[in-house]
Parts: sequence; structure tokens; C-alpha cells
Amino acid sequence: MKIIITGITGLIGNHVMQVLLQNNYNDIRGTYFSNRNLEEYKQQGIEMRYADISNENSIKNITKDCAIVVHSAARVMDFGTKQQFYAAHYDATHYLLKDAKKNGVQHFIYVSSVGAASSIDRNKIIPDETVPVKKTGIHYDDVKIDTEILVRNFCTKNNLYYTIIRPTAVIGKGSVWVTEPLKRMDTKLGLKLIDHGKQPACLIDAENLANGIFLCMTKEAAHNQTFFFMDDWEVSWKQYFTDLGVMKGKKISNSIPFTLAFLLASIAEILFPLFGKNPPLAKKSAIATGTNRLVSTEKAKTLLGWTSKISYPTSMQRIKESLN
Repeated sequence: MKIIITGITGLIGNHVMQVLLQNNYNDIRGTYFSNRNLEEYKQQGIEMRYADISNENSIKNITKDCAIVVHSAARVMDFGTKQQFYAAHYDATHYLLKDAKKNGVQHFIYVSSVGAASSIDRNKIIPDETVPVKKTGIHYDDVKIDTEILVRNFCTKNNLYYTIIRPTAVIGKGSVWVTEPLKRMDTKLGLKLIDHGKQPACLIDAENLANGIFLCMTKEAAHNQTFFFMDDWEVSWKQYFTDLGVMKGKKISNSIPFTLAFLLASIAEILFPLFGKNPPLAKKSAIATGTNRLVSTEKAKTLLGWTSKISYPTSMQRIKESLN
């Protein structure tokens, strides 16, 4: 049974590959786009394919002979135009779905995001997968909602099994939740907490997420289901960013209120692109670190038997080792 992982050189894709190999699943194909050192993959016997998944011609027959697709490739930047996000997420997923249908793929696993549930007020309810979601105007979150709908409808119509994965903030070696905060700690403005970093960080270790995705591949209970994945660490953004800064001898600067942070991000997203620069703060990241994003993972625990095997101290120690 061949399994294809899009974005196999990325954080999630690489960890899914490692979990598969650990469980003696060796018939793996991976796609990559940016320049990477592929030696690790070649040594493991991974069939590597260069592919721009947002270009339909580039992925022609990319799923041939594959039974399962794990679609983890995505635009991970927190800023961009609506067109950029929809090309990288919605259009690319549609191309991949059509190729999967053509080549008789059995199961399509789509890695979405907790951002799809950004509209839900956690003061009223901690959402599970049954709670309806709606768009917020944040391009990343909105495209995840539309792409989830696309996956469900396409797979249902064409008799493919699907599973939708909604992880919270994924951390590990090379994670944007590691590299970007450290970069901002190096700037003149520094890394500012929002509302004193009191909100839960809602983190998930990449290996814990990969274990969950593996369970979705191997358990029929995952067919045609959506799952939230979040570690039960009870860590605030203040604690996480402080612990991260200590690794490199850096400190958090100070704090600003969420309403001000969101306003500044909104203005920055308009002004900075005019000068060919990315904004220092985006609305997406302001919402991610300045609001409560807790979710229930009871469904994954009950249906799949998923648990958080990697603890917060272990996860942070691995990140520290990767930075040295």
C-alpha cells in the first residue's frame, strides 16, 4: 500500500513519514517544492517527487498507485492576499483531489487547521467537531473552511474516504511557532505579548500530531470524520514564549492589549505591502496568540485512542537541541 505525503519535507509531513517508517510502512512517496537536502529521504528509500501543487500540470498522476493521500503541504505564512491563500490551499487541494479520483485513491487525509474554528466564542463553549464554523475575514482561516467543504463534498460525491485534521499550533524543529517568535525577539520592537500572554497557547508537538494522523490512516473509525488535535499541556503563551526565549538568551519585551494589537496588525497589513515588505504583525497571528483557541479532543481520544505521548518538557528539550 503506497502512501503519498505532500509537503514531506515540512514539519508535519516529515513527522508523518517518521511515524510511518517506525511502524514498518515503507512504501512512501513524498512531494517537495522548495530547495531541500533530500539525502535523509533517499537513505530511507522514500520516492521523492518535485511538485508545485498549486500548478495542476505539475502534479499530473502524482497519486498514481497510491492508496492514501496525506495532504500536509500548505502556505504557512500568516500574511498574504486572498488570491495567494486560495491558490495554495483551495486550488491546490482541488487539483490533488481530481488526481486522486483519477488514480483510484481510497483515502484522502487533509490537514486543515484550528483556524477553521476561529469564529467560536470560547467563553460560551469549548468546541468539538460538531460545532458549526463560520468565516471571520481572515484569509487563512476562511480558506481552510472552504477547503474542508471542498474535501467533504468531492470525496462524498466520488466515493473516496476522507479525514479532516484540525491541529492547533504545531511545534517542533523548524516550526514557524519556533522560528518566527525567535526572529521577532531579535528585532528592535522585540516580541510583544498580547494581553500579557494570558491566553492558552494550545500547542501540539509535531510527533503527537503525526501519531494522530497515523491512527487516522489505520483505523476505519476515522473515515469521513473531522478531528481536532491539541496537547493537554495547559501552557500559556507567556510561558511558551518565555521558555523559548531562554533557549537563545532572549527576553520578551512587553505587552499590548488585544484590541490595539489587532488594530495595528490591520493597519500594517495595508501599509507594509505598499513598500514591498511583510507586516511585523498580522491579524492571523494576533488572533492566534491573543484569543482563546481551546478545543475538545475527546473525539480523537475516544474514536482513535489518541494520546499526547510527548510531554511539554520533552518537546521543548527537542526544540532546544535543534537550535544548537
